[in-house]
Amino acid sequence: MALSPQHPTPITQHPAPAAQAALQPGLDALATAEAASVTLLGVARQMALDGDLDLGEDAETVLTAAQCQDEQHYHALVAAGGAPVYSDFTIPEAIVADRTSLLIGVLELKAIGIAGHMALTREWARQGDLSQVEISYQMGVVEAQHLSLAHALVGVTPANDRAFARWLFADPAEALAALRALGLIDGPDDPVAFPGPLDRFCRGIFGLTPETTTMMTQPRPAVGEASSSATPEP
Repeated sequence: MALSPQHPTPITQHPAPAAQAALQPGLDALATAEAASVTLLGVARQMALDGDLDLGEDAETVLTAAQCQDEQHYHALVAAGGAPVYSDFTIPEAIVADRTSLLIGVLELKAIGIAGHMALTREWARQGDLSQVEISYQMGVVEAQHLSLAHALVGVTPANDRAFARWLFADPAEALAALRALGLIDGPDDPVAFPGPLDRFCRGIFGLTPETTTMMTQPRPAVGEASSSATPEP
């Protein structure tokens, strides 16, 4: 039975209008990237169930977890004010032709995610929003886990082959063009609506909502008192 993913609620107020305008293209691009990943992995899982794609138990386990985690990232970005630019994605036949092709596609997608979150973390730091800096960092860390696991599944040795993450973007909004280059946006194949054909399966996945220093160090209410639903600004 699939567990329903939890949708993070905003833990800080949205930035002032001028700051939000500066952040908006990057937030939107990364929300789109996470939505594309969820959709691609859903298509792959459905193909595996239909007998059209042999993932193997190891890849199926990793990619099912990654799909759940990517959807949580999507909701966190939306909670921060992002909105996906696209809600339908074209899944190139070449990416889902076989297990190796899919894993190579996942590697490309995760490289976009890591670099995108690195650039977004810089933008949040520029705005002085330390809680969102922490959340963006957390998402980039999980994207890097996915990258290393996909490396291992495809046979890269060592799977953890970098001391520091690869830099790709000066602006997180550049992730959108990278998705288009992969054929996931406006490609020739039939579009698939986000979140894809299968429910996300989150059993065994922890940390479904972000934890920040501000959230975790605020005073605890006395026994019997209701806690405040608002989280103070850092």
